[in-house]
Amino acid sequence: MYTVDPKSPLPIYEQLVTQIIRAIARGILRSGEQMPSVRDLASTLLVNPNTVSRAYQELESRDFIVTMRGKGSFVSDLPLDQVKQAAIQEHITTLCLVANELSISNEELYQLLTQHREDSSC
Repeated sequence: MYTVDPKSPLPIYEQLVTQIIRAIARGILRSGEQMPSVRDLASTLLVNPNTVSRAYQELESRDFIVTMRGKGSFVSDLPLDQVKQAAIQEHITTLCLVANELSISNEELYQLLTQHREDSSC
């Protein structure tokens, strides 16, 4: 279900956070569903358990999951709209930073985004 790219400039724990948020937003992970244990997910992805633990801590701090001592971690009961907004917010921030660096106005950015959505299969 999850993959990591060790060559990515994005830290592995952040890759996991992003993928888990997307899975929740797409309905792949549902409210109340149990997450894989830290050890199981680390073993599957061939990463250090501390990396998965850090991702889970980040998700918990942002209220995407809840951890119950002795039972595991579970997808929290957040409104789907809130999850979807969180899934795209990081990309919007990056897009805005790049647009600012290139002196692209809000109007130009809006036109580019609208044109891209119309021209591509997104």
